[in-house]
Amino acid sequence: MIRTISRLASLFRNCERGSLATTMAIVNIPLIVAAGSSIDYARWQNAQTELQIAMDAAVLAGTRALQENGGDEEAAIDIANKYFVQFKAQNPGFVNDTIAFNINDKGTGIFSSGTAEIETSFISLVNITTLPLSAGNEGTAAEVGGAAVGDLEISLMLDVTGSMCDDGQGPCTSSSKLDALKAAANKLIDTVVWEDQTKYTSKVALVPFSTRVRVAQDGDTSNIMNKLTNLAATWSGWYKMCTASSGGGGSEDGGNWSCTKYQAQQVSNWKVMPCVTDRFYDASWTFDLTEDAPGNGKFMNGHDGSRNTLGPDSSTKKATTALGTKKTDPATHWNFDWNGTCYDVSNSNQVMPLTNDADSLKTRISGLEAYGATAGALGTAFSWYMLSPNWTEVWGGNAGKNYNLLKQKNNNGAPKLRKIAILMSDGAYNTYRGWKDQDQTFVSNAAKSMCESMKAQGIEIYTVAFALDSLTQSEKEIAKATLQACGTDVEHFYESFDIDQLTKAFEAIGNKVSSSHVRLTK
Repeated sequence: MIRTISRLASLFRNCERGSLATTMAIVNIPLIVAAGSSIDYARWQNAQTELQIAMDAAVLAGTRALQENGGDEEAAIDIANKYFVQFKAQNPGFVNDTIAFNINDKGTGIFSSGTAEIETSFISLVNITTLPLSAGNEGTAAEVGGAAVGDLEISLMLDVTGSMCDDGQGPCTSSSKLDALKAAANKLIDTVVWEDQTKYTSKVALVPFSTRVRVAQDGDTSNIMNKLTNLAATWSGWYKMCTASSGGGGSEDGGNWSCTKYQAQQVSNWKVMPCVTDRFYDASWTFDLTEDAPGNGKFMNGHDGSRNTLGPDSSTKKATTALGTKKTDPATHWNFDWNGTCYDVSNSNQVMPLTNDADSLKTRISGLEAYGATAGALGTAFSWYMLSPNWTEVWGGNAGKNYNLLKQKNNNGAPKLRKIAILMSDGAYNTYRGWKDQDQTFVSNAAKSMCESMKAQGIEIYTVAFALDSLTQSEKEIAKATLQACGTDVEHFYESFDIDQLTKAFEAIGNKVSSSHVRLTK
């Protein structure tokens, strides 16, 4: 076709018959344009396809790099641009392109935007020199994960102790470290909680921990504390009240407050404080290292590290003194008060059982408040409880599924279920039963023992150590060794020295957890 049209044009130019040549040329221009337009149209269609393929390849390559390089967004964008530049070098007919690549709002992939055109050949005779390409206008996008091959359960343990505040003490709802943790955790939620839950589900449980773990809101008289501790919703009796004191501040914030005078007073319907501490046995002075459901001899300890007035610890041993049944034997517990308040743990730090409600998870994360000490064994235990099928009576339909599913396969060969714990801390595990400044090795060994049992059940564990350089050298060594031992293997341990590395650690974990699959979303 092109050869025929060129020969006709040559005849028009060489014709020496004056006006006839001019007339013939004018008459045949529409014929030339009509014939050539089919060629330009075919080139345009081909260019549309090539551009779409090029943008798909660029966003896929960039998103895959985002997944593999620990969330380095600048490097991922550079990879996408290089793919597209190479494409344009091989296809010089593309002009006026404004194609650009950017990270999506969730930080989980790359999308393209902009326009492009292709130069025309024959229809340029009628002043149509370029044609727009709709592939460029529509853009394309890719994302990590989202194409699940099995169900996913994740427990996310977040250290919200005072060391996460800029002053190292707290309380605070915003600080350089805490803000970074919130942003990184929310980004993780975007990655691992899939929008389409119809075929496979992905759920996350939150375990914010400090001196204690909060399980309900202040003043909540529901039965959650009864299930966990066997403590009643309310208590009445004689209580040893402080009627005179000196100093200021509390034990959690380094104050020097002390009581100088006590008096037994009768109180009525004090509410239970909805925070719990470790399951612990005074007789053997050991932690309960199991995932057993709460029950007789297996209850959690209450706010003050005991279950008083029922008993001194998690065992069946009953209290014999300080029962509060008479004025001469007033209670001294710190498990009930007039309005049922956990004074050292913010209401916003309540645990959240497994859910696929991404918005609720992110709202809870954004509201976290840092304060208190580092009860690392308690946080580790609750991360396990959230995934355990034994805790159905406590969490109901939000409890973990049966462990047997971890060993079963779907038709695609992938496990029917994966259980994953992500444990993050910036401090030394030195608190248990609500008691601060205890032996770090003692508490850390309990956490490590629970991690070993979790892994034996098939739970995969990622650990993140954050800014451990703020600890003393001996504290740092124990803290790092604890988190390293808890991880499934060396590749499951991330040491983050600064905010940027913390963000990248969470991004890398999110990408690994969601799957190795990178998919086009547009």
